[in-house]
Amino acid sequence: MNRCFGIVLFIAFSLGTYAQIPTTCVVSGAPVVVHSEGLAERIGEIVLQCSGTPGAAVTATLNIFLPVSITNRINAGGYSTDASLSVNTGTGNVPSGVSGLVANQSISFNGFQFKFPASGAVSLVIDDVRANVNQLGLHQQSLMNAYLGGSLALEGNPVGVAIGQQSLLATSMDSGVTCTGSPTPSTLNLTNLFAAGTAEETTRVTEGFPSAFQPKDPTSDTGTRFLLSYSNVPASAAIYVPDAVAGSGATVPTAGGDLGTPAAVGQYTPASHTLLLVRVLNSDSTGTGGTLAPLPAANTAGVLVLNGANPVPLTNGSGYAVYEVVDANPSAIENAQIPNFFALPPNGPPSTSNGSLSLAPVSTVATASTTAPIPRFVAVTPPSDCAAVGDCNASYYPQLQATATPLQVTAVSGGKKAAAGNITIRDTRGGVLDWSASAMYSNGAGWVSFSEPFGIDNATVQVLADPGALAPGTYQATVLIDAGPIAGSQSIPLTFIVTAPAPAVVIGAITDAADFHPGPVAPGELATVWGSNLAGQNVSVAFNGMPAKLLYTGAQQINLQIPPALNGQPSAQMVVTADGASSAPFTVPLTGVAPAIFTPGVLNQDNTVNSAANPAPLGTILQIFLTGMPDSGAVASVTIQNRGNLVPLYAGAAPGFLGLQQVNVAVPADLLPVTSSLTICVMGAGNQPSCSQPESIALKP
Repeated sequence: MNRCFGIVLFIAFSLGTYAQIPTTCVVSGAPVVVHSEGLAERIGEIVLQCSGTPGAAVTATLNIFLPVSITNRINAGGYSTDASLSVNTGTGNVPSGVSGLVANQSISFNGFQFKFPASGAVSLVIDDVRANVNQLGLHQQSLMNAYLGGSLALEGNPVGVAIGQQSLLATSMDSGVTCTGSPTPSTLNLTNLFAAGTAEETTRVTEGFPSAFQPKDPTSDTGTRFLLSYSNVPASAAIYVPDAVAGSGATVPTAGGDLGTPAAVGQYTPASHTLLLVRVLNSDSTGTGGTLAPLPAANTAGVLVLNGANPVPLTNGSGYAVYEVVDANPSAIENAQIPNFFALPPNGPPSTSNGSLSLAPVSTVATASTTAPIPRFVAVTPPSDCAAVGDCNASYYPQLQATATPLQVTAVSGGKKAAAGNITIRDTRGGVLDWSASAMYSNGAGWVSFSEPFGIDNATVQVLADPGALAPGTYQATVLIDAGPIAGSQSIPLTFIVTAPAPAVVIGAITDAADFHPGPVAPGELATVWGSNLAGQNVSVAFNGMPAKLLYTGAQQINLQIPPALNGQPSAQMVVTADGASSAPFTVPLTGVAPAIFTPGVLNQDNTVNSAANPAPLGTILQIFLTGMPDSGAVASVTIQNRGNLVPLYAGAAPGFLGLQQVNVAVPADLLPVTSSLTICVMGAGNQPSCSQPESIALKP
């Protein structure tokens, strides 16, 4: 035995003698199974069997310590208004009159009194202590102990008081339901909803252990409640649910018709202690407050026919329905089917609505409170109840099959989303396959998205990878297609290779390709684009979207022909694209003619290149090669030294050369035999000449 926290209190008898027998108490507990989802679970009672001197009066303090928060309702002073300490001196339990002071994980009864009867035996009973069992975890099933201390000598410490176990199992519409042109009967009740063929999906709730579904007791605000929440409901749709639901042990259990039994209106026999759920009206969105919907009168056989149904109030496509346990069999595991009817106008488009289920009232108050509801629960999606019911392999449940080609894609860091592949989703069995797609990342985060993140039944889902926020490297993720614990889930690996972006393509200038003189260029002219990062495996240049013919590409220079089709336009927007990276548009001024002589671009009559070492004899013919003049010829004149208006012998295309023109002119015999300048002028629009830059030539006698 363990003696702890206690000292013996000796109280004088009224006759003036002192007690000879010390007060000693043996502690025992009555552990109960409680909701592991619960925040204010009533633990089992604790009994202290005390012995002492007959007639001795005792004033004592008793402290109870738990491994979790104590969550009783308290007053402003921190004293519990529901936990109790009773004293039994042989005539039954009598309240001690002392309230328990709650402080975090302890409750203390200070200064209570009792007097030993002639038998020298007194029992103390601590009851209605509540605890945040959820702090132990959802699937905790080990014994939770209470430790006692105070002014009494105690034996038997610690004692078991509770076993936490997940209490709500379900087959629920926790992903989505599809309805297409689903009708609403003119008179609203379950019989007519079934007969009209209104789209329906059942939410089945099943106890995780006997007595998990509890009617209201004197120390609770409500019985166990269930919160059914709906979202993404289209504006034209309506949802209807029963006013009351008869459970599996009832005279006729309520059934939706989609879980292996025919659709049925429930029938409940009053005081039968079988599961009965009644809808709560006007509760808040956590399932707190409200009043129970009225039940129908019994028929001649004394049975309640639960045919009533009413809409779920919806705001902006969201709403909720709350049910409370009104009757139950504490010795059996029961379940109940709650039909959910989803109605659309006859010509309404197909829609998918989402739903969820949890115990209620839902709360985040994890400590003792003056106002928080009792009982209260954390919001937890319940696990499947098919194993408890025994229908996991039933044909009315869907079975997921997800197939995909290898998911792998490459994209440029900072670029746009890229398609990594498609996943085909099929239901290989019956029922409605509610599925969702998500990603689990090995490195990086948030870079996977889906064309459809959730859906109903068969679908093809495109997987997208976003390199926008990723540095160059290889990224791995696992795509999870999840259709719930019954239909199953499948994982598909995804590889995303992010490459460094190509250097920015920048245009600095455009000139003629002959003497690189800036200024307007002419359609059809040979030109040179200057800039940076212009090279690549695939390079193109477009003017107003028209591709140009490229003659040379380099990192800083591109030689090309201005598209002749631009003739008559004052300017054009030029864009250079190298390996998928495009420059910003660059404005190119255009003109009708823009003659520019190549250097070297003048041949002597004997076809040798004119130069200072190889001058042309006076009176011979020069061959001048240029660009920026129409291939078809034009009115042109040549100036040598100061002798202008020399008429060419030929002015037109240089045969066999793209964008190149040729002017042949005779050198006057009376010019000075010296190095001279040569200029070509071509008549443009409005009879305005456009002249080339001077070109140096050498002459000899």
